[in-house]
Amino acid sequence: MKHITSNISPWAWIPTLYFAEGIPYFIVNNISVIMFTKMGVPNGDMAMFTSLLYLPWVIKPLWSPFVDILRTKRWWIVMMQALMSLAFILLTFTLPHPSPDIIASGNTPVSMFTLTLVLFIITAFASATHDIAADGFYMLALNPSQQSFFVGIRSTFYRFASIFGQGVLVFVAGYLELHTGNIPLSWMITLGITGVLFTIITIYHTFFIPSLLSCCCIVCPKHSYSRWLCPF
Repeated sequence: MKHITSNISPWAWIPTLYFAEGIPYFIVNNISVIMFTKMGVPNGDMAMFTSLLYLPWVIKPLWSPFVDILRTKRWWIVMMQALMSLAFILLTFTLPHPSPDIIASGNTPVSMFTLTLVLFIITAFASATHDIAADGFYMLALNPSQQSFFVGIRSTFYRFASIFGQGVLVFVAGYLELHTGNIPLSWMITLGITGVLFTIITIYHTFFIPSLLSCCCIVCPKHSYSRWLCPF
């Protein structure tokens, strides 16, 4: 059994936690497709590689037990957010810049984006692991009545992440492309905005996601009653 060791309100971390849960999912599985299309990668190559990016969410039950065994769920949440922040920042600085002629031809070689795809795969695995930890932490940190109350809240902010990822970021990339005429630059700035935002969220969660204390039930052999023992 777990108990919260601080008085931090669930309102302080549930909305931002599920907003953070949704952003990498939509960037990896939706935004990446739009970006590769705008970069002139052929549809066949793009479809083959981007479809593999969804795999970590499919197979995440295979390593979910290790999330409980190796570290606390809070640790996994903060560390995976830090890893994804780093990945977004690296994507910003390593995104290839194919020439306008290559982009216009629609034959940009996918090999140009090898490092980009590797960083997306790392983000995908980190995001899937983050999902495991976040949902488990939600169940441990809240009592049943709180869990019922916040179901709609967490779903709402996950939807906000969908709107932000598939709406706001795409709009920003399109706006920058229209005003600069530079497609790679527009996506580089868009990914940079995501990296900065995710870094801020990670720092916030480092201080505002509460710690949980493990408790175990022990039975007194002399008096035949049980009580909860919470070791420090």
